[in-house]
Amino acid sequence: MKLKQLTLVLTLTILCATAFAQKTKTSSASKKGQLIGVNLLLADYKAVTSFNNPSTGKGYGSVRDMSKGVAFSYWRGLTSTVDFSAKIDAIFHNYALIAHGLSNKTEIGLEFEPSINIRPMGDNAKLAPFLTTGAGVGYYTGNFGAYIPAGGGLQFNWSSQTYLFVQAQYRFTLTKKEFGDNLLYSIGIAEHF
Repeated sequence: MKLKQLTLVLTLTILCATAFAQKTKTSSASKKGQLIGVNLLLADYKAVTSFNNPSTGKGYGSVRDMSKGVAFSYWRGLTSTVDFSAKIDAIFHNYALIAHGLSNKTEIGLEFEPSINIRPMGDNAKLAPFLTTGAGVGYYTGNFGAYIPAGGGLQFNWSSQTYLFVQAQYRFTLTKKEFGDNLLYSIGIAEHF
């Protein structure tokens, strides 16, 4: 698994360097204003198990088996191709199973996640892919946990007032006893305020 993590980090670093090195017509465009949004979340804990132990043969979890959640987000452009974002998440999952090996009822995990998002195209592009990374902290079943999200997404721009964001992240846990590695999928809409 360490080799996969190293490969992911190296790939993201190269893509980020490429994004900064490219000069496009839209790179001189204005930066994104302040946005507030709402996101729907799906957390897949089963896929990570099959990554770590391929003999299980499970693969990705079905949408029905994934943990659901909601997030409120804040976005602000730092440059025309780099944005800061922060999310407050609420994800419904059986965190006691991870922390204590107990099958318990579904609980709410609360998370705060500031991130940097880098696009090779300016903010005024109608469709712009981006890379994202940051740091996160959460409160799960009476315990605090920390993680590092890394992934990518697509930004759809509607008249520079409303944005649709689709994202996928691999979240590396820093506190394995409270919170397991997982894949997080998100779709959200954000509006200027």
